Amino acid sequence: MGLVFRARTADGIIALKIRRTDADRASMEDESRLHQVANAAGVGPRYLGHTRNLIAMEFVGGSSIIDWIGTVTSERFQTVARTVLDQCYLLDKAGLDHGELSRLGRHVIVSHQGSPCIVDFESASTNRRTVNVSSAVQSLFLYGAVAGHVKKIRPQVDIEKAIAAIRNYKKLRSKESFDEVVETLAI
Repeated sequence: MGLVFRARTADGIIALKIRRTDADRASMEDESRLHQVANAAGVGPRYLGHTRNLIAMEFVGGSSIIDWIGTVTSERFQTVARTVLDQCYLLDKAGLDHGELSRLGRHVIVSHQGSPCIVDFESASTNRRTVNVSSAVQSLFLYGAVAGHVKKIRPQVDIEKAIAAIRNYKKLRSKESFDEVVETLAI
């Protein structure tokens, strides 16, 4: 729906997401509101403002997680994976479903300092059941391009145990069930 550009302001570099002319949305209002919900939960690049056709936000310099993962150790991956899952848990608690975290390669940037940041709340919703934790676990450890890289740098995850822990989390939505997921994944 939009194109993201790096822009220079008097205060420094920011990111501008500009609505495409062929977008099926009339404005950036909904995405802006959802981005602010994510920020209130402590997730995402800092929201700076919006107009009908653009959103201004903090610029997160770094690499997509898919590019980053090929250059790290298992220990460094564990730290980033845990942070991503913690952010997903915060989104779940806030009632905001990102909507696209099963494809983390497009929606997580690892900064130059090594901190992951979930981006792009275009498909997010507060009107559907949240599946952020389960989607991220799937993308990180079970299936897809990121999981393929993960399998090369750390031991296999016990898929049956992971799926059981995720199912329990989806049912209970508690901190304890989230901690069980993290423990099962050894991160």
